[in-house]
Amino acid sequence: MRLGDFSSVFLALSFLVGSIAPANQQCLAATAGGAKKSAPIPVEATPSHFPNRAVAPCDWTPLMLFPVSAPRLFRGSDGLYNLVYEVQLLNYNSAPTKILSFEVLDTNGHVIKAYSPAELKKHTLNLKDSKAGKKDEKGNTFAAGSSGIVWVNLEFKDKESAPKELVHKAVVETDFAGKTRRFENAHHRVKVEEKAPVVVGPPLKGGRWYAAGGYAGDFGHRRALFPQGNRLVAAQRYAIDWLLMTDDDHVFTGDGKACSQFAGYGKPLIAVADGTVVGVIDKFEDQVPNQATGDQLAFFPGGNTAVIDIGNGNYAFYAHMKPGSVKVKEGQKVKRGDVIGLLGSSGNSTAPHLHFHVMDGPSILGSQGVPYVFDSFAVKGIANEAETEKAIEKGGVAPVVKSKFDGKHSDELPREGMLIVFPE
Repeated sequence: MRLGDFSSVFLALSFLVGSIAPANQQCLAATAGGAKKSAPIPVEATPSHFPNRAVAPCDWTPLMLFPVSAPRLFRGSDGLYNLVYEVQLLNYNSAPTKILSFEVLDTNGHVIKAYSPAELKKHTLNLKDSKAGKKDEKGNTFAAGSSGIVWVNLEFKDKESAPKELVHKAVVETDFAGKTRRFENAHHRVKVEEKAPVVVGPPLKGGRWYAAGGYAGDFGHRRALFPQGNRLVAAQRYAIDWLLMTDDDHVFTGDGKACSQFAGYGKPLIAVADGTVVGVIDKFEDQVPNQATGDQLAFFPGGNTAVIDIGNGNYAFYAHMKPGSVKVKEGQKVKRGDVIGLLGSSGNSTAPHLHFHVMDGPSILGSQGVPYVFDSFAVKGIANEAETEKAIEKGGVAPVVKSKFDGKHSDELPREGMLIVFPE
């Protein structure tokens, strides 16, 4: 076999170890559930165990790990420093592969975070569960040729505790070369970007503005990873939806069936920094609360929007503006604090709010989200996000309570669930 043919070895495995391709009638018959219970399966030796790589066994990694983007350290409004990113998984094997453990380490081998099977299931997207995976209550089995994502959120008490480089180690179990085997993949490394988060002013005035769908969430923006322009991107990785809360902890009065009943509707949206407007859309009507429809949901999810180039490769994005309210045009220079438009409910929106995020390009979903922090704000309470969402849907009172984080903050990104007051 020519050296160039090694690219086909893994799926066909016709070289030395015989074929395990699914189309071959001599597929591996043994499965994890078909063999009798015996001693724990040892992890296959890797080249790192051998001082001479020339005589080391082949380093098979059935489950491959890939970076989506490099994380960048920022401080949240709970005082913790955060690294937020994703790891892509690919089962490049012709048999189901189960993840037994997944760890994030520093380059010295110290474990920063170890995922239990339950945590791994919670923080992993399995794009195509195998039959074995559906039967496995832990749900960490990937079908042959399938892929997935691990959502990684790391928290540190101080900046010095965060490593400069991260190592990811996965131990997996799969049928391979005639029997069930275990493999370790610790090849995947990600360098932490040295850039500081983007410091901006507020996109709104006053408050209390409720921060929904933030960086630490388990759904919504944090999980909005999309295939755009032939790459995986998460423009909304650090996005926040801002809803104005009344003094009695409601977001609307009446039955909530009209946008005008919402406390934040029509409030001014302001430029977070000096910059140049690079794109504006102002052609969509507001959605009826909780009845969003139309092509704009998929192709213009932001509805009426503005994108501002705020310098150094960073772009500020404002979504869901009130129809006819956009105050800027493409090419216009703006100063921090200038009114961009009015808060509305156009696009993929179920209620009037501002969706705001910062990204590394002008494409609203085709760019990578970058961490940003507000230079000045105050925290005025906190509310459980899931319970608050239910209360908003029913028109009830949001479960706002005092928080140990209440008070003035600077150069931080508000964590979801917090009520924020911006300078007037």
